[in-house]
Amino acid sequence: MALFIAQFVAAQHYDAQLNKAGEALQKKDFCTALTAFKEAFKEKDRIGTYDLAYASVAAANCNDETQALAWLSESQRKGLGLNPGEADAIANDSAFVKLRQYPEWASFVSGMRRAFDEKQAMAKKRSEEWLAAINANRVAAAQKGEYAKCKPGFALYFSKKDSVDVPYLVYVPKTYDPAKPTTTIVYLHGGVLNTESFNYSNPDIGQGEPVFSVGDSFNALVVYPFGKKDFGWVAQKAAFENVLSIVARVKAAYHVDSKNIVLGGMSNGGTAAFWFASQKPNLFSGFYAFSALPRLAIGNMNFANMAQNKPFHTLHTKDDDVFKYDEVAKIYADNRQAAKDWRFETLATGGHGFIYQQGGAEAMRGLFEKLLSKAK
Repeated sequence: MALFIAQFVAAQHYDAQLNKAGEALQKKDFCTALTAFKEAFKEKDRIGTYDLAYASVAAANCNDETQALAWLSESQRKGLGLNPGEADAIANDSAFVKLRQYPEWASFVSGMRRAFDEKQAMAKKRSEEWLAAINANRVAAAQKGEYAKCKPGFALYFSKKDSVDVPYLVYVPKTYDPAKPTTTIVYLHGGVLNTESFNYSNPDIGQGEPVFSVGDSFNALVVYPFGKKDFGWVAQKAAFENVLSIVARVKAAYHVDSKNIVLGGMSNGGTAAFWFASQKPNLFSGFYAFSALPRLAIGNMNFANMAQNKPFHTLHTKDDDVFKYDEVAKIYADNRQAAKDWRFETLATGGHGFIYQQGGAEAMRGLFEKLLSKAK
């Protein structure tokens, strides 16, 4: 207990000193800011990359160029300059004009740019290796009812809708047997309105989405269509319809259990699940949504159609700061009698992106355990 209290007090001290330094910087009282930063940095394990960068501004403008250069160097080792445009912005920032006469400054700037170039080169190599692997894992459509053997992991496909080639991934669990009908989870990702292009070339997708671990837990294929701002499941009905085309393509290539296909998603993707759940006839056996607002951009919601004995489980946190809990809870309360399939479940905390936080994957698995047992 004594150690915990000491750590808590130290954390409060660090934050208080940073706030003091920030206020002084706003007033251009650089020497007061410098003193506060030095006091805060006594807690060495709390020092952040950008804390050091701001501290160097204070030092550079309080006649302590040596300290400013030392802090900038440490900040660069922690990752300063790795974001696009960051190195140029810092190199041209007038706050550091006093440092430009020192040889250490040129070394610092070149070090940032070199680290950024190395990061970009590594990212390009990873992307190329990822694309090569997921393209190589594709399988052809079944021949005479015989489904091809395939490697566990990800395979990339494209579905053409009008003039758009829409990419989607199929995740194959290690326990997949092409001779046996397999549960299938269709997952629609969130953030569609903030996504300018289909993000299939990013290898981080495989590790970043907890739904793929759910596929392993339940021996389920996971179908992951990609959406973007101008072709996604928010305002373009064609994107909704294309998801159905993707499912048909997956059924042609993998041994999908047609009686056990569930669809849902996160945020925008979860909202889209309400559209699919309200369609008749319905090829899906169940639905799910995480942090979703039950209000469609492509038309009014037909809650009465969510009474087809197709279970629909949603999970929302009470501290969601994007789609407010009270608003979602009211929509549920107003329509629960008509939408008899809808099961509205809540968590006390976790925020809008709770599935990506600690315990998020477990919460997902808990929901799928209920959904898949009822959807069969």
